[in-house]
Amino acid sequence: MRNQFLLSLLFILFACINCDKPLYVTEIENPTTDNTSLSRLYTDNTGKLFMSWVDQSEDDAQLLYSIFENNTWSEPELVASSSEWFVNWADFPSLISHNGSLIAAHWLSKMPGNKYSYNVELAGFSEDKFNTPVIPHSDGTASEHGFVSMIPMSDTTFYAIWLDGRNTTGHGQDNTSKDPLSNAMSLRGALVSTSGSILSEDEIDPSVCDCCNTSLAKTSSGLIAVYRNRTSDEIRDTYFVKQVDGVWSKPNPIASDNWMIAACPVNGPAVDALNKNIAVAWFTKEGEHSAIKISFSNDDGEHFTTPFTLDSENPIGRIDLEMISEGEAWVSWIRRSGDDTAELQLKLVNADGAILESHSIPGINPSRGTGFPQISNTENGELMISWTHLTDNSKQIKTAIIR
Repeated sequence: MRNQFLLSLLFILFACINCDKPLYVTEIENPTTDNTSLSRLYTDNTGKLFMSWVDQSEDDAQLLYSIFENNTWSEPELVASSSEWFVNWADFPSLISHNGSLIAAHWLSKMPGNKYSYNVELAGFSEDKFNTPVIPHSDGTASEHGFVSMIPMSDTTFYAIWLDGRNTTGHGQDNTSKDPLSNAMSLRGALVSTSGSILSEDEIDPSVCDCCNTSLAKTSSGLIAVYRNRTSDEIRDTYFVKQVDGVWSKPNPIASDNWMIAACPVNGPAVDALNKNIAVAWFTKEGEHSAIKISFSNDDGEHFTTPFTLDSENPIGRIDLEMISEGEAWVSWIRRSGDDTAELQLKLVNADGAILESHSIPGINPSRGTGFPQISNTENGELMISWTHLTDNSKQIKTAIIR
């Protein structure tokens, strides 16, 4: 079965719409080993592509990374390791780079309290090493802090956002309040130096969905963050906020799907930006039917297009997104193809909603162990893909490229 999967990935020609030449999804050998998962891809402003992942045993977790250059992944390098990390299929470590050099990494560290009490730890990179990590939130509560997104601000600073559970414990709140959002998860952010100084800490939105991943991008005027909001009526739609001159805007919905769900779907949105052009993709439900949607802005987020539906045929979600030009973006997500099978969908979409290319990688396990597949641009302008391949006895990160 494994050989059949590899052959299908290497040699099967997938659908390509409006292409002058056929494009293939080709597997690329990478340095990960058995029992690896939770990959993250990050392409910086120079086009250098980094992949981080977790190698986990019963007693220890290691965060490693590799660089993709000259069509080859480098030998892995260790970022950090610990037996005290909180490692989750949906909430897992990452790293970022700037001007071709690493700038920061993050992971989650357990703290006394309960199963879901843990801190965000941010480790800046300077003088060819990762520095002692810092905790960007000052509340000190035994609560959940996670689902981090980071982005470089300069050679020596970066911004991080995370879901912050300080109010879920009643910290600083009126426990007699009848407002269902008085103890809600919040979205917070911090500007951090690579040396480890917390330069600012901000509350961005006081009420958000409890465990959906966040996403962060830089536009020509500042930052844009997207996430799943939560209203008092338990409407959990995709919202965005912008930071201009250090000030965060009022939260606003990308679109009003009016998805009412009194629980967290663990299925957050993704954003990317090029200058004033922004693309946002997300998973939602319309009645009983799941859907993948995308919306574009060409005026720095002042207005977004009416959403285009990319998939309403039983998508699971777990979205990623990567812009390749000011009006085109790749979107990836998992779609169920049977009771116990799924496929990774990849579509290139333009700002008019047209599908320019469409590909599918079969043999994806629909369980949580597959995690969140990743996509990112390479230095040659191709698209790198990473995901966790599960078998009965092992798990390992696979990487492939559209060329």
